[in-house]
Amino acid sequence: MIKIYKHTLLFPIIIATLMSCNNIDVDSEKKAIISVIENETTSFFNRDFEQQAKTFLHDESLTVLVAKKNWYGYVEGWSQLSANNKKYFEESSNPLTDKFENKNYKIKVYGKSAWAIYDEYVYSSKGNFLKKVINVRFLEKVDGEWKIVYLSHVNTTSFEND
Repeated sequence: MIKIYKHTLLFPIIIATLMSCNNIDVDSEKKAIISVIENETTSFFNRDFEQQAKTFLHDESLTVLVAKKNWYGYVEGWSQLSANNKKYFEESSNPLTDKFENKNYKIKVYGKSAWAIYDEYVYSSKGNFLKKVINVRFLEKVDGEWKIVYLSHVNTTSFEND
């Protein structure tokens, strides 16, 4: 009877310990995800390839899909995205003076993966509204850091102005 009692007490302790290992501080993870997203956008505006590269997963599963009324872009893999962005930043090296503001974040965290949907509002340096973009990001946590593995945005203003 005593052996059963000892095992009976030990079992809930083991289960509680295992369950506590899976606890995620969702608010903290969401803040970290927003930081990565805003760092990616800021580094794009600043034409800072090295800083932007830190926000992406460097493998061939990385996917980027962007669209506006008369144009779209699709890139597969870090090697293609990095080559495209290096070339683009060299050809358009002046940082943008536009400002952005991200709002209405919806983020779902699943351990080492997450997705985020949010609205990005872009304003001129004088504060005039330029465009609204709906963004989607899938992220993976690698070595304790969130990395973008899928980036998509649709410039809704180009459709709304049609």
